[in-house]
Amino acid sequence: MVYSFNLGIGWASSGVEYAQAYRARAFRALGVPARFVFTDMFPQEDIEHLTRNIGFADDEVVWLYSHFSDFRTAPVSYTLAQFEATLADQGFRVTRDGRRGRLTFSGSKDFCSLYFVDEGHDLLHRVEYVSRGLLVRKDYFTYGRTYSEYYAPLDGRAHLYLRRFFNEDGSVALEEMPDGATTVFRLKDRVLYSKEDLVGELVRSLGQCEMSEVYPRHELYLSGSTSEGFGLSLMEAVGSGLALIGFDVPYGNPTFVDDGANGHLVPLAEGMQEDDRVRTLAGEVVRYFLEDDRAAFEERSYEVASAYLTDRVAERWGEVIGA
Repeated sequence: MVYSFNLGIGWASSGVEYAQAYRARAFRALGVPARFVFTDMFPQEDIEHLTRNIGFADDEVVWLYSHFSDFRTAPVSYTLAQFEATLADQGFRVTRDGRRGRLTFSGSKDFCSLYFVDEGHDLLHRVEYVSRGLLVRKDYFTYGRTYSEYYAPLDGRAHLYLRRFFNEDGSVALEEMPDGATTVFRLKDRVLYSKEDLVGELVRSLGQCEMSEVYPRHELYLSGSTSEGFGLSLMEAVGSGLALIGFDVPYGNPTFVDDGANGHLVPLAEGMQEDDRVRTLAGEVVRYFLEDDRAAFEERSYEVASAYLTDRVAERWGEVIGA
């Protein structure tokens, strides 16, 4: 499974979103399963309408917030009649002008503002409840109520203090409690203290592995990159005692590969074709398993990695700044 992460999407999307949609089509043609994760809120439109408009299939879309519920990505199909049925014990009248309407309760000034998907259908995207002139709640729908926002007056304005995201049966899947610059999220079995933590929880639930547990299950790290920065994954690999094979290109591989001692640096000729690069790397892999002293390579990788232990790095910083 390939996951691509995005913030938002709109009717007038940027080249980034279109590139993602092209990628989705390419993956479909190849038979490669892919998911496209969106992490923004979408209060004005159902996210499915936006993603479908640009070319994503519903089952390819993951919305951060609904991921923790059993609601699937779907177009709005919830109708005005369904909403009215929830008010069966109350008197009311409905007026409508295009995509907006108002449901006014009998004998009071309380009302609901109705927001329809379009002008020609009675499909409801959201309902806003106003009591005594104050906004108190917003409900959002696809084929059921997906989430609600709760408001209270603060400094003369409606203050959002709680979002609840629901399962299909109406039970609460996730709660968000915004408070100025901080936000707390509550799942069934844990509390998270930032949106970053929520995204991290999403990533873990999608199958993220703890790499410190993955590296020791392998013996050799093969780097096919033709350009590198520092190479954090290379440092993690030698820190787990893995031998390294990669091209002799700045900067990562020469930093961590002691050629012939814990791995092999492979010359990369200008204009070298992909088939030749693959063939050359494959030859070095065969060489490692048939000819090299693998135990000695492992020991040397640990020695190389030791230079990046926290206390060693602190010592070197001390030398630089004269501490």
